Amino acid sequence: MLTSIVRTTVPFIVGALSTLAVTYLGVELPEAALTELVTVLVAGAYYTAVRLLEEHVSPAFGRVLLGLGLRGRPKYDLA
Repeated sequence: MLTSIVRTTVPFIVGALSTLAVTYLGVELPEAALTELVTVLVAGAYYTAVRLLEEHVSPAFGRVLLGLGLRGRPKYDLA
């Protein structure tokens, strides 16, 4: 589970940190950039919370809140 959380949230975190770094350097960000930052933080927190519920309470949480009710694990074809 930790691997999936890390792989999902790292791109969000990198984007958020980049935004914060630019702000720290004194660059004023437009409202759209701040909206993007909030979106990234909320999405990462949501995914982490649902994965924790899925792992520790019931798999139904992940199925409903992340997978739109789909059952089973994803399958990938090796090309």
